[in-house]
Amino acid sequence: MTTKKQKLQFRTAYNLGNENYSEKHSDDGLTEQHHADTCDINKILAQFMETRILPNSTNNDPQYGDVSDHDFQEVQNQLANAKTLFEELPDHVKAQFDNKPFKFLHFAEDPKNMDALVEMGLAHAPEKRSLDQALHEQDGKISSEIIPSDKPDTGASETVAT
Repeated sequence: MTTKKQKLQFRTAYNLGNENYSEKHSDDGLTEQHHADTCDINKILAQFMETRILPNSTNNDPQYGDVSDHDFQEVQNQLANAKTLFEELPDHVKAQFDNKPFKFLHFAEDPKNMDALVEMGLAHAPEKRSLDQALHEQDGKISSEIIPSDKPDTGASETVAT
């Protein structure tokens, strides 16, 4: 005597369990079918059984390096912190970099982009020195005197010599 097992059905208040929810697609889809043979595990194993050589999965040579100075958790925390800081930037700034932190990082590391970072409000403008101070520093003689400027004297400052 054979008994048939009943198929369990999941029913809710929104469906009775007898509707057909499957969809039929008439288009070919986005899958590239010409890769089917290279991805089929049966064909990969059959090739390995014949040649005893696994096919190359990548063309890159392995890279080895000494990273004993770095802790994995520290690096992950730095990455999370950098991502958080990038996410706190205004949307128009993030949009300039396609919402990708690494593009912003490459931009910010380039000294040529300092003016753009100042315009965005992400960096402070470099301190402007007077021409006389720059010339004194260039000569290697850094003066501790306050150099008078062309502005009218308000009496608030005096020349100090040490």
